[in-house]
This record gives sequence, structure tokens and C-alpha cells, in this order.
Amino acid sequence: MRLEGSDVRSLKSSEVRKLDEHTFRVMLGQLIELQEADRKEWQLLYYKPVNDKARQIHLSSAKTVGVGGGNGSSKTETCLVIMVMLATGVIPLCFREDPEVYEAIRAQMRGPVNCRVVCESLTTVLHPIMLPKLRWNSWDGIDQPGGDRGHWGWIPKRCLIGGAWEKAWSEKLRTLKLYHLDPDNYDKVLGQSSIQFMSYDQDSEDFASGNFHMILHDEPPTWPIWRENEARTMRVNGRMFCAMTWPDDPAINVDWLFDEVYEKGQFGSPNKHEDIDWFNLWTTENPHLDQEAVSIQASKWGREMTNVRVFGGTIRFSNRVHQGFVDEPRVWCFTCKEDVHLVQGKCPQGCPDICAYNHVEHQEWERNWPVVWLLDPHPRKPHMFMWVGINPGDDWHVLRADECSGDPVAVAELCKEIEDEYEWVIARRMIDPNMGRSPSGVDREIRWQDEFDRAGLVTDLSDDSAVGRKRVDQMLIPDEATYRPRLTFEPGLATEKAVHQMKRYMWSDYSLRIDRGQKQTPRDKYDDYPTLLKYLANSDPSFGGLAFGAPVLRRPVRGMDSRARQSVYSRDRLARR
Repeated sequence: MRLEGSDVRSLKSSEVRKLDEHTFRVMLGQLIELQEADRKEWQLLYYKPVNDKARQIHLSSAKTVGVGGGNGSSKTETCLVIMVMLATGVIPLCFREDPEVYEAIRAQMRGPVNCRVVCESLTTVLHPIMLPKLRWNSWDGIDQPGGDRGHWGWIPKRCLIGGAWEKAWSEKLRTLKLYHLDPDNYDKVLGQSSIQFMSYDQDSEDFASGNFHMILHDEPPTWPIWRENEARTMRVNGRMFCAMTWPDDPAINVDWLFDEVYEKGQFGSPNKHEDIDWFNLWTTENPHLDQEAVSIQASKWGREMTNVRVFGGTIRFSNRVHQGFVDEPRVWCFTCKEDVHLVQGKCPQGCPDICAYNHVEHQEWERNWPVVWLLDPHPRKPHMFMWVGINPGDDWHVLRADECSGDPVAVAELCKEIEDEYEWVIARRMIDPNMGRSPSGVDREIRWQDEFDRAGLVTDLSDDSAVGRKRVDQMLIPDEATYRPRLTFEPGLATEKAVHQMKRYMWSDYSLRIDRGQKQTPRDKYDDYPTLLKYLANSDPSFGGLAFGAPVLRRPVRGMDSRARQSVYSRDRLARR
């Protein structure tokens, strides 16, 4: 007896209980075959996001969505699923059990739509890579066809015009025609959708036609192509997507993408645009990959390449002045002296001495511990300042970073309010030496340092030596004695601006050409708070020196032994305390 899907659905539980063992086993095998066939023809129904980060992408309603990620992190798959849902009306079963995502998807459904996919090449990407991800009877994964780690093509067979790929696909127009089904009744057709495929090796003028409800860019587009596609979505209130791994060749111009999409799409950033979202997926968080193989390969790559190919970082991030700074949990190996991805809880090289760390973490702060206030005054933009505490182990903790667009009196009032609230003990105030010595107005005899002195913020001129940057880098490395970095930042709004700048403070020359040395000149952009940390490093602060002051130098008294001299020194320290 062969079962059809209708036969299975018509069986009653009482009838199943009456089956003998042989018939039950036969029926169970046929049920599994039916389920596998159903999955093959309706793979979209069985889709599940690879992780919570991918789920967040489905919640986004932004008009421009950027998805960065390492190779194999599921960035393109996630965006393709969004497009196929929009074009076919078919919603995965897992989302019907997730009200938050389901409501977000239904809000984006608008009936039959026109979509466009732009890939790197029509010959090397479109047919061998992109189309098989969509064709219902094409398997993509590391397991055998039908296994857990992989999927059949995302477009349901039912949605193909004529029920066959050959009838729905036009090679001449490179366009796929699809039925758009009623999301509440897949037996009802509401109209026809289309997906057009183009490539970056076409001229930008070729993109200047048509209206599209969603355009997906697979890997970074050129600015002229992006601009033309923006015009195509504008008239129908469409959405722009970009799924990409940042190129590890800095000669490729992605500065516009970094500034216009990445920067404006960062959640929690002061530059966040309400209509732009950026998400970042990691290769190490895709359960459909062989993570042991990923770890082995990552261990062969250097830190810079791993940052790009595994964690989806841009080459501009790899060219940060302080590359060691991270605001997400990482694992440090004291033997390898670098970040590592664990394999079964161990370093890929088998090193036992590892620790988890994060530079943005909360630290309890005692009121009597010394705090250093650092200031970077500006004549045309807000004055920038921060409070950095020094604990008894001589480690630094950035307690707060702030700015004020008013005059020095306004800065002093704001600082007094904050310092009184937290009852910090301000042991020292320091000012940028370049601006501190500069005239603050028409009268060139009055300097910025004088203005702040008069307002009640008496400061010392900092040391501008470049040596401080190296010292900051050393403070970012986890300490083998404490298993913690010696420089940390208080999480939340208190230090948000400083964390933002630490992640984007770059060298002005980021060429990787081996025949030219890298210029050791940082860019002016995002340099305010990192430079203040450099000034602090150059001052070589210590808990004892700030809390008790420098020891008083005395002429040795004739006949006084060393123990007596130490006693005098101790009394002086207690008196100053």
C-alpha cells in the first residue's frame, strides 16, 4: 500500500492504533518519504534563522538594510529568504509561532512585487552559485541532500509559473516569474511577481529602468550602481539590501558604503539613521557549517584576515589605531598572544592558558579611588572630555565620556554636576597641549587653558608624544595575572561616544601593499577620546601617585638609619592623604 498526503491526513488515531507492527513500519517509512518530498518542494516553509542575529534582520523595517558577515555566515541566505517571502507570499512555519516576527513580515507583504538581485558576475556567480540557492530541486549544504546542514532551493515549486523552472525562468531577460500566493491560503493565487538578476560588470546605465519593491546587492556594489538602484526603489517605497563580506583589498573603494550605510546603520550609535539598519553575522555562529574546520582555517589566518573572513569586519576596522579594542566577548590565548576561536573549549593549538574578555564591562568603583579628568577643547565643535579612574592595581576604567557645546563656564557647571552626583575624587585635570596653548578668541594672549582655569577647571598641559598609543595598546591586552584587560570602559550611555570612536579611529594610510610601508599618521576623524587616552598614558598615572601624591624628597639626616627615614616618609604620606 502506497500512501498519498491526503490518505495520511485522513487517518484517525484509532485506526493507527489498530495497525500491526509491519504495516505501521511501512506507513512510517512512507510518511518520512512524504515529509522529505514536502520539504524539497516547500523548503521555504521549513526555514529557520541560523541564530538570533539573523532573526533580528527579519524584524527590521528599515528602507536600507546592510548585512555584513564572514564567509558562510548566512548573510546572503537570510536576505534571499526575505526576498522570496516578499515575492511568493509564503511565510516559514517557525515565524507563525513567533508573533513578533510574523507581524513584522505581514506588515511588509504588499502582494505581487518586482525584485532585483545584483551579483558580482553573470558567468561565475549567477548560474553556479545564486540560482541553485533558489531552485527547488537543487541542494546546497555540507550534508548529503536532505540532511540537517543544508537546504533545497528557497522558491517553492508551487510558486513557479507553469510549475517548472524552465517555464518560469527567462535566460534572455535573466528574470524569474513567480506566483504570489495568499499568505493565509496557499491554494489562492493573488498575482505574479518577478525577480530580475543583474551583475556589477554591467554599466550603471543598464540599471536605470524599472521600479522595484526590493533590491538585493550580493557583495559591495559601486556607488553609481547603488545610486541608480536607489532611484528604482524610491518611486514605489521599496527597500535596499546589501549582503556582503568586506573586501580585504583596501584598493576597492567602499568608503562611501562605510560612511553612508554602515556608519548610519549602527544600533546605539549617535549617527544612527532611523531608516537604515546594519547587522553583522559571524561565521562561527552558523550551526550549518563544520565549525571545527572553520576554527582550523581561522588559526592559519592572521588576526587581520580572520577579522574580515570570519567575523565580518571591514579592512578599515583592521586598520584601526587600536586594533585590540573589542566591545563584544572574545577569547585571548596567552601562549599564542592573540584572539582565538575555541574548539571544544580549547585553543585550536591546544594551549591551556586562555581567558574570555571584553573591554566594555561594568566595574564597581570606590568613591575614594582617584579619577583623572581629560579635556580636548574645540573652537568650532563641542568640547570633549572624559573621566578615567585608576584603581589600586593601576588599571584604568573609563567612567564617562561627554561633550558640551557651551563656553568653559558651561563645561565647568556640567562637570561639577556630574562629579557631585558620583562623588568622584578628581586627582588631576589634563588638557590637550595643542589646543590648550592656542588662543581662545580675538585676544591672542588668552589661551584655552587660561579660560578653563578661570572657570574653575585648572588643568595641566598633556604630553603629546606618540608613545602613548603603544601604551594604550598594551593596556588593552588581558593581563596574565588578573585575566582582565588593564583598560576597560563602563557599558551603556556613559561611555558610548568613547567606545564608538575607539572602534573607528583609523590610520590615514590603510594600504596593504607589501612594497610600501604604512604611514604612522592617524586620521583626524574619531580621534578625540582615543587621543585623551594617549595623553593619560604619557602621564604614566599610578594609584599611589594620584591618591597620595609624589613622595617628598628630603636630605638624609646624619645618623638616621634607613628604618627611621622610612618612618618619616610614611608619616608624610599619611598627612597628605
